[in-house]
Amino acid sequence: MIKRCDLPSSLAEFDIFASLDADALSDLANRVDIVRPERGELVVQHLDKSDDFYLVLSGQLTAILISGRGREVALGEMQRGTYFGEIAAIGGGERSASIFARTPAELARLPGRTLRALIRDQPGVAQVLLGDMVEKVRNLTQRSFELTALKLADRLTLFLVRAGLEQSVLIEGGELRPAPTHAEIAAQVGANREAVSRELSALAQMGVIGTRRGCITFLEPDRLIQHAHDMGDIDVS
Repeated sequence: MIKRCDLPSSLAEFDIFASLDADALSDLANRVDIVRPERGELVVQHLDKSDDFYLVLSGQLTAILISGRGREVALGEMQRGTYFGEIAAIGGGERSASIFARTPAELARLPGRTLRALIRDQPGVAQVLLGDMVEKVRNLTQRSFELTALKLADRLTLFLVRAGLEQSVLIEGGELRPAPTHAEIAAQVGANREAVSRELSALAQMGVIGTRRGCITFLEPDRLIQHAHDMGDIDVS
């Protein structure tokens, strides 16, 4: 659990604040509230008109949209060192997605007006924020292409490869732990839970992965990596 006295050093770990000196970080820490959502707790509601900006100090969170029929579509994952809420903080209007805590988390919550002041007064903050937003647009463009052009088996392979790389476990015997549920994977790859369960079972029967509650084991990761490369100009980073 992060103490308030440790906030300046914790905030200094975020790339967006790398250009701030010690005095600026200390002043920023005084403007921050620490929020500690539990697993499954809603942090931000889609279409809400709040404009707070959040930095993830610990834990994992998911950005999702839910259709009128209850289908979830995952837009992205957040973990330590990342942030969310910049669109509402900068542009106002309604929240573009809901944010749920996948695990217990600690967040630094910053009023939107404070972020806007930083963007105005600190060119380094503005530059990093702009670069991050460009990267998010690129990722969403890639995701849109994959949902349109690739079969579920292909999208699931890419999901597993990326998750393994992110956690540095894409090796023989490496484990995704805690593994996302089938429903959470389905939201990420644009499918339903039943279809994802079938595809995971097929990979397990082929000996590519092992599955048990809360864990996915990479048994033959090279086959997954080769499958990803065989799809052509697909970014697996």
